[in-house]
Amino acid sequence: MKSFEDLADWLSHLETLHPKSIDLGLTRITTVAERLGLRQGKPLTITVAGTNGKGSTVATLQHFLKRQGASVGAYTSPHLIDFNERIVVRGVPASDTQILAAFAEIEAARASITLSYFEFATLAALLIFKQEAVDWQILEVGLGGRLDAVNCVDTDLAIVTSIGLDHTEWLGETREEIAPEKAGVARQDKPVIVAESALPSTLLPALDAIGARPYVLGRDWRLEDWRLELPTGRCIDLPASYSLQATNIAAAVVALEVLGLGPSQEEVNLALAGFSVPGRQFRFTHQNREWWLDVSHNRESVAALLEALDASPCEGATHLLFGAMADKPLHDMISLASAAGSVWHLPDNHAGDRAATPVALADLINTLDPQAHTRLYESPEGAHEGALEMTEPGDRIVVFGSFVTIGEQMKLMQQHG
Repeated sequence: MKSFEDLADWLSHLETLHPKSIDLGLTRITTVAERLGLRQGKPLTITVAGTNGKGSTVATLQHFLKRQGASVGAYTSPHLIDFNERIVVRGVPASDTQILAAFAEIEAARASITLSYFEFATLAALLIFKQEAVDWQILEVGLGGRLDAVNCVDTDLAIVTSIGLDHTEWLGETREEIAPEKAGVARQDKPVIVAESALPSTLLPALDAIGARPYVLGRDWRLEDWRLELPTGRCIDLPASYSLQATNIAAAVVALEVLGLGPSQEEVNLALAGFSVPGRQFRFTHQNREWWLDVSHNRESVAALLEALDASPCEGATHLLFGAMADKPLHDMISLASAAGSVWHLPDNHAGDRAATPVALADLINTLDPQAHTRLYESPEGAHEGALEMTEPGDRIVVFGSFVTIGEQMKLMQQHG
């Protein structure tokens, strides 16, 4: 049995433990979860699936439940800076000591069963939440839903935030193929909140086959601008957020309403005043430049970022700092983002084999926009310094793409103060 005293060593070990970094299927993780007693006597569970908006929805739910006095565990992925961000108990990331103890217990329980990095992390979160006796655990789906690791436990309420074209090599080439995979987190006789109004034709039949109780945007609840009509007929005015999408906040409030925990208008106003989620259209001033950091890593999220940029024009120039995984729809993402700026800063984030190299990104950018100016860097630090050197006070620097890209720039901001 492997055992390490350092979290970094454990994480390195997990990356080599299973032959596939992504291996959809529930048999292995469910067996280990059973051995650990994680499928019985679990906390009340909310599972959040969708192409975009999962992290924001989880954060909003966690925020509201915590304000109501509940003890909450939240599991999200990937992380921005530290692995511990993935497992949050009562608003605080799990400590290295907690995670190391969980990993050691999982290692002993799995015996000869191999687990992927994400499966190991998921079991650690579930184990810590059970040990901490939280009232609620909120689980973000990593990929798809039906065969994702978090689906090894039954949910008490599911949320499907959106259905877009992402991870098509695993989930399907069309929204009609992908929708049943997202729906797979739902359970018989349990509510599922659908925050998508232009539904693929396959979604509701998939939920009906499961026997779930769907609450669908545009049918069972409505959202116009920031005014939310709940399934009960009650109306709530959501405070407009510059960084979060109205549908994601609304989905969380609808979920609470369906659970009988719906907040009052006053509670909504107090809870959402100044509320934001790191890395989601996160805006601030640094070195007299306007910085935007956004984990937009597919077509839909880049389109949402561009819409927000258009709604908040900058008098100065806009520069783009970009990095992404090679399996993302890079052509569409770059085509969309080119409307925001023509100067691209492309760091090597040393994100492993999945990452698109700065050279490959520059070639694609220059093919799509021959007038674009691309600068390549060997490190995130180089890109940070290069963007500052090429901009002036009052200019805007938009950092977008993978969690690694945003996380590296956030880390630099923290170091520089």
